[in-house]
Amino acid sequence: LSINDMVRIGDWVEIPDGSANGIVEDITLNTVKIRNWDNTISTIPPYNLISNPFKNWRGMMESGGRRVDKMIYLDLKSLEICSEDMINDILKNVPLMKGQIPNGDNPPANSQLYRIYIETFLKNHPLVAKNLDLIIAQRQQSEFGLPIEVYFFITDKVWDEFERIQSDIFDHLISMAPEFGLRLY
Repeated sequence: LSINDMVRIGDWVEIPDGSANGIVEDITLNTVKIRNWDNTISTIPPYNLISNPFKNWRGMMESGGRRVDKMIYLDLKSLEICSEDMINDILKNVPLMKGQIPNGDNPPANSQLYRIYIETFLKNHPLVAKNLDLIIAQRQQSEFGLPIEVYFFITDKVWDEFERIQSDIFDHLISMAPEFGLRLY
């Protein structure tokens, strides 16, 4: 474990069989002591960490953010090409969209403008990591509608704060869909 730098004291590790999911507190020749997220203690033989797969969250903890990867499902019946009036309403009601409407021969769809809004909103959010990937992509439609994948990183990696921040972000994104004439599935 030490030679290959697989686990250190302070690492957050997760064992797929559910026997441990928490912070490594001690490593000895015979045991690895892990304080689980619910404050229970698991004692694992070091051999188990060498011979079986486990997840070490150290990379995430040392990086600039914690990953968010969620879908927003749009009702296909609400997708449409934007009229000039619709674009003017969006520009009036959604100030962040000023300067974001694409120019060109093809008129934009409301789902395209919504994706642009999501990306612009996240790029301007103070708790979204600026140096890590931010991807807003339409995925294959399904029986649940048209999925918009929202992939980004939050700079606060503490579990409860991370969950609150991502929930606040998605509350906002979901509530903004009607401004683009979209309904969620």
